[in-house]
This record gives sequence, structure tokens and C-alpha cells, in this order.
Amino acid sequence: MRAAVTEEQAVRAPAAGRGTLTVGAGLVLLGVSASVYLVLSARAVGPREFASVSTLWTLIYTFGIGAFLPFEQELGRALAHRGELGRGGAPVLARTAVAAAVVLAVLLAAGGLLAPALVDRLFGGTWAPLLALAVTLVAMAAQYVTRGAFSGTGRFGWYSAQLGLEGGARIAGCAVLFLAGVHTIGPYAWLLAAAPLLSVLVTAPGVRAALRPGPPAGWGEISANLGWLLLATVCAQGVANAAMVAIRLLAPGSDAAGRFLAAFVVARVPLFLFQAVQAVLLPGLSRALAAGDRAAFGRELRRVLAATAGVGLAGVLGAALLGPQVLRLAFGAAFHLGRLDIVVLAAATGLYMIAQVFQSGLVALGRHRANGLAWAIALLVFVLACLLPMGVLARVELALVLSCAAAAVLLGAWLREGARAAVPAGRFEDGVMTR
Repeated sequence: MRAAVTEEQAVRAPAAGRGTLTVGAGLVLLGVSASVYLVLSARAVGPREFASVSTLWTLIYTFGIGAFLPFEQELGRALAHRGELGRGGAPVLARTAVAAAVVLAVLLAAGGLLAPALVDRLFGGTWAPLLALAVTLVAMAAQYVTRGAFSGTGRFGWYSAQLGLEGGARIAGCAVLFLAGVHTIGPYAWLLAAAPLLSVLVTAPGVRAALRPGPPAGWGEISANLGWLLLATVCAQGVANAAMVAIRLLAPGSDAAGRFLAAFVVARVPLFLFQAVQAVLLPGLSRALAAGDRAAFGRELRRVLAATAGVGLAGVLGAALLGPQVLRLAFGAAFHLGRLDIVVLAAATGLYMIAQVFQSGLVALGRHRANGLAWAIALLVFVLACLLPMGVLARVELALVLSCAAAAVLLGAWLREGARAAVPAGRFEDGVMTR
């Protein structure tokens, strides 16, 4: 029997939509800044040095997003729940900050122990990228905790401002370095740390709304799904980004990682379109679950899946027709890669986007365990495929496609099973389906 939608839910839906649009504006600027940074830094330092930039970029977004995005998600959920109950959020914010600091300390300690090997194998003997990585992880830990505070208290303007400030600072800083004729990796590496740090410092006042005193917070208030979220995000970012590190390790003396990342930027253009699709996916699925409407859940999922598949197919066709030309135009003649290589990367991007759609459905159903296991298996597929006796580029490309396909298949299968079991008999609480 379909549950009635309450007046409170109907009022909150438009507010969530406005928040999505506000955050989307900052997200667009941040996404554009990534392309500007990669294109200008590649042209400035050349393919060989850009291999180190690509490795740094990969490590930042694998461990920065993977380790700290779950804290944003859990803090946002917990603060929103407290807000509905009229309770202050300061205790849960403090708990989250402590937990994020512990994870940050573990990452920094591991980096310190492995520093000589990392500098030698991944950064060509240059220490600046590794030091910049450490500072960037500190900034990103603060970013995701503050973003959780912004989203949980409905401060979407502050959230968007933080995204936009990071993107704007990155674009401006990179343009200054490029126009000044800087051709060494160090300043470009430190720019990756400076931009998020600046965004946190400027937007810190927006956290005040989450500092209202309230009842004590137990660890369970923020950690119910934290372990599975950490596993899922780290492994998903690994599947998305590990190819550059793998190439760097398998061919340490070449510029293949730099050329590969340049081609990846071109092949991943559809991800910009997918971000708009993804922004409206989870709320729509959640509303269908709130109403206990399996048919609406299925329709919403199929609609977004069809749009995502169309974007992915357009990306593959675009790569086949114009991939090498766009790569040469954006990065220069030194960053060459074969047409088939770019098509393979575009196909992997399409599979990854489909996997992300299925992941959103599993999260809406509260199936965090299945989500984490699927991405962990996909990352294992990537690692095993990298051991095949093939050329470096061929095996890394195959590993990328197989891992993205494995994620899509597993997530899709478990979503189908979860939807059949949970939608008719589950209960919808705090934004997820519970059993």
C-alpha cells in the first residue's frame, strides 16, 4: 500500500531542488578548473614531468575523496536529522571532526613511512609533490567536514561558495604560473594544496549554524554506515583513477602516465554532463522509496540509466571521431595517444557512469554493504588484470574496462535484488531504506 507523502516532505522537496541548483553552480566551476589546470600544467611542464603531476592528481582524488567524502555524507545526514528534531549539532560535528582527524593521521603516517619509495618511484626523486599531497589531504579533510556541516544545516550557498572558491583559485593561480613562464612541477603541485586550503579558510564562518549546542553524540550517530562508505568511496576512486599510478609503476621512466591522463581528460568530458544527471538522481529515488512506490522507483532509475547510457555512447562516438584531434588541440602535439586508446578510455568512462547510477540506487536502499563489496571486487579485478603479460598501456586499459564493467554488473545485480526485497516491505527513515 502506498504511503502518503506528508506536507513536510512536499515542502522540503523544492528546497532540496534549490540546493541542488546552488551547489551545481559551484560544482561546474570546480569541474572547469580541473580541465584548465591539467591542460595548462601539461603544456607548461611537458609530458615527462606531467607524469608526476598526473600521479599527484590521482593520489589526491583517490585518497582525498575516498577517505573524507563519507564524513561529509554521514555528518550531513546526522545534522539534518537533529535539525528535524530541534536539536543542536555541535556534539556530532565534534565527533565527526575527531574521526576525520584520525583517518587523516593514519594517511599522513603511512605517507611518511613510505615517503622515500614514493618519491623515488612515483615522483622522479622530487619531494615537492609528496609534501603538497600531505597539505592537500589536510585541506580536503577540513573541506569535507565543513561541507557536511553546510549540507546538514541547509547552507547551500556556503557549500557552493567553497566549491567555487577552490575552482576559481585554481584557475587564477594556474593562469598566473603559465603566463609567468613557470615550467617546473613544484609550483603547480603546491597550487593543488593552496586552492582547497583557501576555500576552507574563507568559508569557515558558514559552519556557525552547526555549532548550536545539543545533546551528546555517540559514535553510532555518525558511524552506522561509515565503514562501508569508506570502503566504497576509496575503492570507487581507485577504479576511476588508479590507471595513472599503475602506468607510473609499470613504466617508471616514461612519459606514458602524463599522456594517459591527458587522454583521460578528453575521454571523460561526458562526466561533466553526468554530474547534472547524478545531482537529481538520488532525491528522486528517495522520494519513490518514501512513498513505497516500486513502480516509480523503477521508472526513475530507468530514466536516468537511459540518459546516462546516451551520454556514455555520445562520448564513445566523439572519441572515435575527434579524440586524437581534441587531445592534440588541448594539450599539444607531444601528448599523443592512439584513437583506439581514447575510445577504450571513453568506453570505460561510460561503464563507470552506469555503475555510479546503480550505486545511487543501492545507497537509496540503504545497501551500503553491497555497495562497498562491489567496488572492492572491481578494484581487485583492476589489480589482477594489471598482472597480465601484455604491453603496459594495453593491460592498464584492459584492467580499467574490466574493473568498470565488474562494478556495473555487480552493482546492477545487487540493486535489482535489493529493490525487489526492500521496496515493498522496507521502511524509509533518514533518507535511506531500512529493513
